[in-house]
Parts: sequence; structure tokens; C-alpha cells
Amino acid sequence: MERGDPVAFGYEILRGRQGVTGHCRETEGKTVVQARGFQPGERCVLYALMNGSAEMRDEQTADGNGQAVLTGAGGGPVFVASGNKVLLWQGGEENYLRACDWIKREQKKTGETQNDASPDHDGILPEPAAAEPEDAQRILVRDLEEIQMEPAKPESVPEPPYTLRPAGTGEPVDALPD
Repeated sequence: MERGDPVAFGYEILRGRQGVTGHCRETEGKTVVQARGFQPGERCVLYALMNGSAEMRDEQTADGNGQAVLTGAGGGPVFVASGNKVLLWQGGEENYLRACDWIKREQKKTGETQNDASPDHDGILPEPAAAEPEDAQRILVRDLEEIQMEPAKPESVPEPPYTLRPAGTGEPVDALPD
């Protein structure tokens, strides 16, 4: 095994984003992923990449510390998604891009057939709608008005410049002992 190889002692460090980290290991034909960095109570879904698609392997809710342990049948590189975003994946950039592409295609499929906020058959919730630009503009104006309405702080009196005390007769501070 070469130095820097992500597989050591049967564990493989997974690549993550948005503060999510984790590792996976193969045991008895199953892949076990231990992940952390999620929001407590956040739903995490483990998928395995297959030829041009992905299969859901497990779904868990992050504990109070933002950690989750997901287990699924082995075969194919795995990734963990939450809120329609790939946050943890096995392998390189290519696997990340494949996972993102698959999630985007699934969103399009479910968007055409389902427009409510319930999870689809793969356990992924649709993204919440973004705020309207008019709402954002109104919020910005309100915040600016609140900032301008804060009472002015009294001006501080400038402090006199520092003065040095006269030199003493003892040894200098930086003198070395004999």
C-alpha cells in the first residue's frame, strides 16, 4: 500500500463537503459508513452507484452529535446525500459528479410527477422554494432602516499618549543571569 492511499486497515476515508466527514469499511459483504458533521436530526441516505444510476442502501437520522452510521449491501462506490445534496462520497471527483448527476435526474423525474413536500420513493425531499426577489429586497430595506435608526453612540474622549517611566538603576529586563 502506497503512502497517502485512502484505504488503510480495511477503512477508506470518504471525501466530504460542507463539514461532513466520514469513512467506510467492508465487512461480511456489507458496506458500513460512519459519518459526522450533519445537523442533529438531519436525514442521511446511503446510495451505491451502479451503471448510470444509484440504489438506496440505508437511511438514518443523525443523532444529537450530528453522527450517523449507515449500512448497506456491498457493490459499487457509495455516497451519502441529505436534502438533495451529495455530502459524502467514495472515490474521486468522477464519483461525486456521477452522484450529483443522478440526484439531479431524480429531482426532474419527481418534479414532473410530484410537487408536494413529501419524500419521493428514494427518500429525498424536494428543495424548498427560494424566496422571491421582492421579499429579499423588502427584507434588505427593513434591515437597513433598523441599522440607521439605532441611537448614535457618544464620541469617546481621546486618551493621552503613552509615556515611558524613567530608567531605573537595576539590571535591564533582558539581562542574562551570571
